[in-house]
Amino acid sequence: MERKYLNSQFWKYILPSMFTMLLSGFYSIVDGLFVGNSVGNDALAAINLVYPIQVILNASAIGIGIGGAVALSYFSGRDETKSADRSLGSTITLLIVAGIVLSIVLFFATPTLLEILGASGTIYEYAYDYIFVILCGGLLPVLGNGLSPLIRNYGKTIVATICMSSGLVTNIVLDYIFVFLMEMGLSGAALATIIAQGVVALSCLVFLYASKLKEISLHCYVPSASLIKRIITVGISPFGQTMIPCIMIVLTNWTCIMYGGNDALTIYSVISYVLSSAQLLLQGIGDGVQPLLSYYHGKGNKGVIHYLYRKAFFVSLEVSVILFIGVYLFNEPLTGLFGVSHSLYDGTKLALIITSLSFPFIGISRLTSAVFYASGRSKNSTFLVYIEPCLLLPVFLIVFSSLFQLTGVWCAYPATQVVLSVIALVLQSPNLVADHEKKIVEVSI
Repeated sequence: MERKYLNSQFWKYILPSMFTMLLSGFYSIVDGLFVGNSVGNDALAAINLVYPIQVILNASAIGIGIGGAVALSYFSGRDETKSADRSLGSTITLLIVAGIVLSIVLFFATPTLLEILGASGTIYEYAYDYIFVILCGGLLPVLGNGLSPLIRNYGKTIVATICMSSGLVTNIVLDYIFVFLMEMGLSGAALATIIAQGVVALSCLVFLYASKLKEISLHCYVPSASLIKRIITVGISPFGQTMIPCIMIVLTNWTCIMYGGNDALTIYSVISYVLSSAQLLLQGIGDGVQPLLSYYHGKGNKGVIHYLYRKAFFVSLEVSVILFIGVYLFNEPLTGLFGVSHSLYDGTKLALIITSLSFPFIGISRLTSAVFYASGRSKNSTFLVYIEPCLLLPVFLIVFSSLFQLTGVWCAYPATQVVLSVIALVLQSPNLVADHEKKIVEVSI
C-alpha cells in the first residue's frame, strides 16, 4: 500500500515539474525562433550571447525559490507550522530584494559583460537592445521563477504548471505582435518576455495570497540569519544547475569564435537552445521529486528517500534516451526551425547529434545533485554542480578543440557529462548499498 501511494505521489510531482521546467526554458527559445526567422543570423547569435546575463536573474530566483521550498517542506514534515510559514514569507522577501539589486547591478555592468562575452559590431548592438529591456523589468522574472517552487512544494503542481503556461502563451502572442507585426526587433522580443514573466509572477502571487499568505503575520516576511543561511546553503546548488548552461555557453562561445567565427556562434546558438531545453526537462525530474525527498528527510525516513531516488533514476534514463533519439531523427527540422542559413545546415546537424549524446549522463548528474540538496547533503550537491564548469568542461574544451578544432568543441560536452555522472554515482553509491537492507515504512504525507 505504501509503495502504491508513493508511486502516485511520485508521478503527481514529477510530470508537472518536468513540464514546468520545460516551459521556463521556452521563453528564450521562443524569442530565438521569432528573432532568427525575422531579423536574421546575427540577431539569433546576439540572444545566445547575452543569455548568460539574463539567466543570472533566473538562476538566483530558482536558487532562492528552491532553497525556501526545501525549508518549507522540511519544517512541514516535522509539523513545525510557524517555521514553515516563516520560510514562505522570508523567501518572498529575499526574491524581491534579489530582483531589485541584481537588476541594478547588471544594468550598469552590461557594457563590460558584453565585451567579456565577445560581443562586437552588430551583434553587440542587438545584444544590448535585448538585455536593456530585460533588466528594466528584472524583478518580474525573479518573482516568476522563484515563486513556482513554493507553489509546487505545497502540492499544487498543476497550479504551478498553469501559471507557467499562461506566461508562455502570452510570450508567444506578444512575440508575434512585437517582432513580426510591429517589427520592434530584439527590443520587442525582450518586452514580450518581461510582460509574460509579469503574468507568471502575478498569477503565482494571487494563488499564494488566496491560499496561504493572507493567513501569516507580517513578522514572517522578516528573514532570520539562520533561515537565510539555510536557504542559501540549499539554494546554491540549484542556482549552479541553472547557471551551468550559461557558463558553458560563455566558454563555448569563446572557443567557437576562435575556431569558427560568427558562423560557429550561430550553430552553437541552436545547440544551446536544444541542450538547455533537455537540461531543464531532466532537471524537472530532480526538482519534481525534491518536495517528497525533503518531506521524508524531515520525517527521518531514509528508506523512502532511496526508493524515490531509484525510481527517479530510471525515469531520468528513459527520458534522456527518448530525447537523444528525437534529436537524432529530427535534427534537420530542428535546424530549420531557427531559420539557420542553408550553408550552416550540415554543420548544425552534426553538432546536434554529437552534443545530444550527453543527455543520459546529464540526467544522472542532475538527479543525483537534486537528491543531495533535498536530503541535507548540500556539500556533495555543491561539489557535483560546480566541478563541471570550473574544471571538467574547460579541460575538455581545451584538449578536444586543440585536437579536432570545431568538432572537438561539440565532443567536449558528452565527455564532460560522462565523467560527471561517474562522479555522481560514486558519491551516491554508499547510500544505495546501505539501502539494500532498508525497508520502506508506513508514513503519510
